[in-house]
Amino acid sequence: MDQPNLVRQIFATTGSTYDLMVKVATLGQDSSWKKRILEISSQITPKTILDLACGTGILTFALAQRFPESAVVGIDLQEEYLLYARAKKIKSAVKNVEFFQANAEDVVENRYDLITASYLPKYINMNVVIRNCSKILNPEGLIVFHDFTYPENAFYRLTYNIYWVLLRSVLHMSQSWREMGRELKHIIVESTWVTTMKSALEVHGFTEIQVEIQPWEVSAIVYATRRGTVH
Repeated sequence: MDQPNLVRQIFATTGSTYDLMVKVATLGQDSSWKKRILEISSQITPKTILDLACGTGILTFALAQRFPESAVVGIDLQEEYLLYARAKKIKSAVKNVEFFQANAEDVVENRYDLITASYLPKYINMNVVIRNCSKILNPEGLIVFHDFTYPENAFYRLTYNIYWVLLRSVLHMSQSWREMGRELKHIIVESTWVTTMKSALEVHGFTEIQVEIQPWEVSAIVYATRRGTVH
């Protein structure tokens, strides 16, 4: 099955409970990871921001609040998720954000100073996405990607495997999240997104490439600067 269809299958009908599930499934660590993404993003003062695979807008709204003078765009493959993101905007005071349906592997319009993605890298053709990002990211712009990783430390890995047994049993009780419980760990274990992203960044003209492995080695943040002129 191709990755876009796999993503649709795993996350179908999960929009209404996505925000809660992110907190539960990460044991609350998602907020810390998002905070670190914002800290890294603050190395620059972006006028335009693109959040790939924005989901219900958790990171997108955080970026819009951190950079109130910026124009923030969130795109996602799932129209259901965008409905919830747009509903959040109506209820909030955040006005500098817009949401559109698009595939993260397609070239989007406009130019951006900051491109972010959380929980996307394990699903994509990394070379395609980084090549596209190199075309739309302004010189001196920043790219910041975050996703799950499978621990290398033996103790962390054992703990992680036990955790997944418990999490899968919880997810199995929900029809909406049952498919994710069956598929996600396998995707994480098989993913080499960190090394693949580093290689793609080097090929497509990015410098100052940094990899930050998060506590317990269960996720990583990779970021880099775009040097030179826009293609």
